[in-house]
Amino acid sequence: MQIFTQNRYLRKSGIYSWNIPAHFVKLPSGEKFYTCPNAGVCGGLCYAKAGAYQFSNVKKAHMDKLLWALEDPDHWQMTLINELKKTKYKNKFIRIHDAGDFFDIDYAQRWMTIADVTPNTTFYAYTKEVDMFKNQIKNNPSNFTAIYSFGGKQDHLIDREHDRHSDVFPSMEDLLDHGYVCAQDDDRIACMSPNNKIGLVANNIPHLIKKQGNRKFSDFSKSQVK
Repeated sequence: MQIFTQNRYLRKSGIYSWNIPAHFVKLPSGEKFYTCPNAGVCGGLCYAKAGAYQFSNVKKAHMDKLLWALEDPDHWQMTLINELKKTKYKNKFIRIHDAGDFFDIDYAQRWMTIADVTPNTTFYAYTKEVDMFKNQIKNNPSNFTAIYSFGGKQDHLIDREHDRHSDVFPSMEDLLDHGYVCAQDDDRIACMSPNNKIGLVANNIPHLIKKQGNRKFSDFSKSQVK
């Protein structure tokens, strides 16, 4: 299994990613499992549920990683630590969840431990788990940054002026007009920019563009898009 991957978008910035299935999935047991428990409007506008993410080999790889973290978390955690101690990851960036999110506190805390013991790598994640990272996570390491992502059930907990956060805009013009910095060409901006307002432009997938219309994610209530 290739533990960390790079798509064309992330590779040009020296970013590796760890992914699990987006939103929800049916486990081999038949159980419906939510990998993004606090997904809201993003569940209906998620680019990680379209395009190449739907290829059978990609879906299998994401499922295998989820099952590994669920079924043997100690082995999973130690394997990732050993992998990240390799020279290739020194001064690189790990985006946790190009697809998926922190589905429970134990999984999230294990990522904090992974980051803490591999200080030469920078970790970051866009997440809808606002309450978890504000009130439950202990010992958040200095080389990890959470970017609270609008479009979830906990949008009301995001302080737009003080929290590092992201919003998805219908156009670049709209993004810039609202005072956001664009992370479209270099995703490292999400965790490095002095501006804590991180903007992304709607993914170029026709049916998702039609659903979003001229609104940004923070304009939706969680029930507006199915």
